Amino acid sequence: MPKYAEILVDVANRRLDQSYHYLIPDNMQVKTGMTVMVPLRNRQVQGLVVRVSDKRPDLDKEVNLRPIQAVLEQSLLPLELIELAIWLAETTICSIAQALHTVWPFLKGKVEPWLIPLATMQDEDVKALELLDPDIYKVLKTLHRSRKKALAEKVLLQRTGVTPDLLEEMISRGWLKKESRFSGVGRLKKPASVMPEDTLVPAPKIRAGDKSQTENESNSKFKETIELSPAQKIVAQKIWDAFLKKDGSCILLHGITGSGKTQVYREIVSQVLAAGGDVIILVPEISLTSQISQVFLGQFGDAVGVIHSGISTAEKCSLWEEILSGQKRIIVGARSAVFAPLPNLSLIIIDEEHENAYKQDENPKYHTRDVARQRMKQRKGLVVLGSATPSLESYAAAKRGKIELIYLGERFRQRPLPTVEIVDMKKELAKGNKSMFSFLLRDKLRDRINKGEQTILFLNRRGYSTFVFCRECGYVARCPHCDISLTFHSYKQKLRCHYCDYQQEVFHRCPDCGSRFIRFFGQGTQKVEEEVRALFPEIEVLRLDTDTTAGLKKHADILAKFRDEKVPVLVGTQMLAKGLDFPNVTLVGVIAADQLLNIPDFRSRERAFQLLTQVAGRAGRGLKPGGVVIQTYSPHDRAVLRAAKQDYTAFFWEEIAYRKQLNYPPFAHIIRVMLFHEREERVINAAQDLTHCIRLSIPAEHKDDFQILGPAPAVLSRLKNEYRWQVALKGKNPDRLRQIIHAGVKRFFHGPSCSQIKISIEMNPLN
Repeated sequence: MPKYAEILVDVANRRLDQSYHYLIPDNMQVKTGMTVMVPLRNRQVQGLVVRVSDKRPDLDKEVNLRPIQAVLEQSLLPLELIELAIWLAETTICSIAQALHTVWPFLKGKVEPWLIPLATMQDEDVKALELLDPDIYKVLKTLHRSRKKALAEKVLLQRTGVTPDLLEEMISRGWLKKESRFSGVGRLKKPASVMPEDTLVPAPKIRAGDKSQTENESNSKFKETIELSPAQKIVAQKIWDAFLKKDGSCILLHGITGSGKTQVYREIVSQVLAAGGDVIILVPEISLTSQISQVFLGQFGDAVGVIHSGISTAEKCSLWEEILSGQKRIIVGARSAVFAPLPNLSLIIIDEEHENAYKQDENPKYHTRDVARQRMKQRKGLVVLGSATPSLESYAAAKRGKIELIYLGERFRQRPLPTVEIVDMKKELAKGNKSMFSFLLRDKLRDRINKGEQTILFLNRRGYSTFVFCRECGYVARCPHCDISLTFHSYKQKLRCHYCDYQQEVFHRCPDCGSRFIRFFGQGTQKVEEEVRALFPEIEVLRLDTDTTAGLKKHADILAKFRDEKVPVLVGTQMLAKGLDFPNVTLVGVIAADQLLNIPDFRSRERAFQLLTQVAGRAGRGLKPGGVVIQTYSPHDRAVLRAAKQDYTAFFWEEIAYRKQLNYPPFAHIIRVMLFHEREERVINAAQDLTHCIRLSIPAEHKDDFQILGPAPAVLSRLKNEYRWQVALKGKNPDRLRQIIHAGVKRFFHGPSCSQIKISIEMNPLN
């Protein structure tokens, strides 16, 4: 009896982005989750089997189904991750291929032609070729010397320098044969033996109050008592009670800075592991994985695995095998760790859930929070969102009762919050102080140095000066590839673009008019570091920003050196605001809060409040009380005032009223489509056509329910030599928004202006 397979093909082409049915040859064993090679039109592509059936698909009887050509990978991709990829493609409006590559990192590769020699180098005819036809001889010699006695066609052409026509001639004469092979970047070695065909390992059934069901001998080693404060115990119990419900729910843990959320996480993880469940713990950036992983490695040892973009493909393969076999039961990592295929996954913790780093910048443009919730709906597990400054969307959802809200309102061991003082820099200037440090901050900094205490100085901009311009003619040094000014970096005497990394030597004469009146404007972390050294030449100063932390190890080294308490001052960007705990830090100085406020984005005040609150929370976390100085030209701004008091609730109600008035998220949803092309007129025409296609896709009876924004140039209208225009659609129903955009984009790609136009679609963009 013939068998049939439904297969998702691995192509990024939107017109081919769907599943297709193929015939399974009689001699081939094919199961759901395998990767196979299949014909698609006139080429061979990789495909993922999503369904196998004895019943012929409901197609026209005249349609002849083509057979699967080969099984590429015997190991099975977990069924729940296939379902997750399909959900991801639907919700982010990307191709299924892009979603699959994101969910399962070992699908990368492609089907390409390989050439295999049919003659040995010992054949008399081959030996004669060395004199009679050196090119053919070179091809055969190269193939036989290769490790696999075969090479991809493009590699063979590169190594030998011959023409494709010569290879075709050798095939016709019987010297070579050509076959399609799959070239992958990494393969799991032993997952098939540990994953059943349905690839879903049932999570343990747990009943409240039944300890015999929740703990067994193999998991008892994870049940470790952690010393919690009374407030932390109450919070941990509430989270555990929610976990026991097994209903795929979500909790928002709103704990003020220094309240000890990590200790609560440890207690809950200990209980979940003892109950037989697995856990994912997410942090917003790679730089924080080492710190939080050390906490859990110290308690749970080899059961902890760490995922970040710095590990190699081979290391990731090895880690995935350990995850699938049950050796790793806690995964700590940044955004992509949310896809870890833990067999008994039942808890996902997202620390600092408000951070923008949880939003993927490339297709599929998912938010980690949404993926975590979907995974726990599949598993009937629990998501815990933790933050001292929750995103407005999460807090609003909690206030509406969509998720549970738990508040932890006191610092660990009842330590006081730091005292915050706001300095009006306009008054400093009136007093003749042109320094970047106010008199107050300078005095407090000197006092902390004398006492042997530590200080963090925060500025949300790296580099030395933010732009360079000529006072004679107004020329501004700009990147030739992006619509952005170049930043001056003094340590290399370079002007640098922070988007495409273009660099050029600093000039002392204007390239336009030849004037020597060159001025360096703005403040960066390098400049802050330099001024601290000038004020206090006897001390060592550390700097933590993207320029000083090119690798994960450098970041850890800087923090370790500061943690030793021998360096009195650490200067840095927003890297300093997240999850760092230095007991000897008693002063935090915010150099220029206005850089956070004056951004053309409706979320700018929310971000400013979050960053100011978070960085202020680095002070006074030990036995000594802490102080914070916020320098600003806008001392009465609501974000600054509320952050100074760490009053999240008051800020939320003020900000949510502003969002409601202007119909911004969470009261509406926005889908943005960005278009890219190297020629500006092409991208403008395409944006106008796309807008028309979207307008035609809105049902007549719902015209008033949606608002089209644009087309308009992006804030960065040119980036990496590509012009960027955008169109956005705003409305209250996210599913209907997706349907309209999907229909509009499909109509656009059947039109004349789509040729060579690249697009990117994003739901509720954060930038």
